[in-house]
Amino acid sequence: MVDTTSILTFVAAIIVVGFLGELFFKKTGVPMFIFLILMGIIIGPVLNFFPRTSLLPSLGVFAVLTLLMVLFYGGIDTSLDSVRKGGGRAFLQVLVYVLGSTAAIAFIINALLGWGLVSSFIFASMVGGETTAAVVIPLSRSLKLPEATVAFLTLESAMNSILLIVLFFAFVGIYQTGIANPVATLTKVSGNFSVGIVLGGILSIVWVFVLNRVQQRKYTYVLTLGLVFITYVISDSLGGSGELSVLIFGIVLGNYALIGRLTNWHFSMDVLQQRLGVFQEEISFLMETLFFVFLGLTFEINPSSVIDFLAVGAVIVGVLMLFRVLATAASTVGSDLARNRRDIITMCAQGLVPATLAIIAVDDGLPHANSFLNVVTYVIILTNIIAAAGAIWRIRSQRSSFKEFMEGLDVAYKSK
Repeated sequence: MVDTTSILTFVAAIIVVGFLGELFFKKTGVPMFIFLILMGIIIGPVLNFFPRTSLLPSLGVFAVLTLLMVLFYGGIDTSLDSVRKGGGRAFLQVLVYVLGSTAAIAFIINALLGWGLVSSFIFASMVGGETTAAVVIPLSRSLKLPEATVAFLTLESAMNSILLIVLFFAFVGIYQTGIANPVATLTKVSGNFSVGIVLGGILSIVWVFVLNRVQQRKYTYVLTLGLVFITYVISDSLGGSGELSVLIFGIVLGNYALIGRLTNWHFSMDVLQQRLGVFQEEISFLMETLFFVFLGLTFEINPSSVIDFLAVGAVIVGVLMLFRVLATAASTVGSDLARNRRDIITMCAQGLVPATLAIIAVDDGLPHANSFLNVVTYVIILTNIIAAAGAIWRIRSQRSSFKEFMEGLDVAYKSK
């Protein structure tokens, strides 16, 4: 049994590695999650420091909390004007990318591994087009992409996560009941989105009025977190998407001035908003850091299947990139977003949602669940590598363009 001192030492080491990884991420564009997952694999499956079975029950809850924190932070930092301009295109991106890649991956997995068709669709709904906000949002901002592109990627990461979650539970329901009803599935997806948006909008406006009244009191940030959780619980209990409601909550809170203009109510929450942004960034970083190390701890190493699963992961990533190119071409046509197509395509890093759903599959005892978790881990690592390569490519292109610009100025100066 692991003692308290060992656990605290382990957590301290994770935080330090996460901090150093964040510095490395800002310098190079290489996501720290790659190193955190590998750290978890070394400490867990390789050294057997923590037993895998004791972590799985709590990791699912921790993953959901991490996802909510990231979505809320992303919402606070999103301009509502950018949402209005780019929401339709982001939705088109999600439909093409998620639905296309999910269907293709399911049929490929069914043919390659011989899993049942329903099991193949359950797995495909984990990895079929997610872009994790934990990487996409900070990476797109650190690369200084245009605000419209950042908002597009933020909305995409929120919507594709929600769509995949709904599809996953729909396919799990089909497996458990043996009944396939496409109409019911489509209705559930539409209802989930609608309820999540409406409830998120209503509750967030109410919470803005509440926060405006109590912002001078202590522990306002703790109260805000409580309101975030209440929003998620109410929306989820009424059949809506709690994740989407939390995102809406963050967006409305981050754009509270617009509510003031619409209601003729005077709001003055600039200081509170700044404090929330700082605290939310810190807690999101902590939870993401711990989560991805824990994901590595749950990884299973089977020498006889490592190469096979890695090959399957590579095939899946190839399918994802094909549909991401198609989706980006369709959603950015005739738009200023087309200037950043390459950046949008490479922003394909997966993370929280696939890992969370894979862990839920293990908890539920679904067929091939342990294989789901292993392949998902490979896909997360490979897609993060692609995102890192894209970031490095953009950074070098910017430096090259700046160098050429300065050389041009020098030539022009000398010619005078």
